[in-house]
Amino acid sequence: MFAFLGIMKHRGYIKDYQVFDPHRVGKITVELAGRIKDCKALTYRQDIKANRIEEYVQRALPTRQWGYVVITTPNGVLDHEEAIRQNVGGQVLGYFH
Repeated sequence: MFAFLGIMKHRGYIKDYQVFDPHRVGKITVELAGRIKDCKALTYRQDIKANRIEEYVQRALPTRQWGYVVITTPNGVLDHEEAIRQNVGGQVLGYFH
C-alpha cells in the first residue's frame, strides 16, 4: 500500500500521505491533488511478462497520456514505464489515472 501511494506521489497524483499507527491496522490519510479520475487495486494478481506490459497498459488505461499501471517486480514496486525501462515483469497490483 505504501509503495503504491509512493508512486502516486512521485507522479504527482497525490500531494502527500500520512500513516498513523503503522504497526497495527492503522489509518492512512491522503491529501489529494485533484488529478485522480480512477484508482483500482486488483484483488487478483495477474502475472505479466516484460514484453506484454505495453499491451496491458493499452487495455487498462484510457489513453497513453494519462495514468500508470503499478507492478510488483523482483526490483521492487514500479510503475509500468519504469518496468519497461528496466525490462522486468511481475504481477499487476493496480492502476490509476
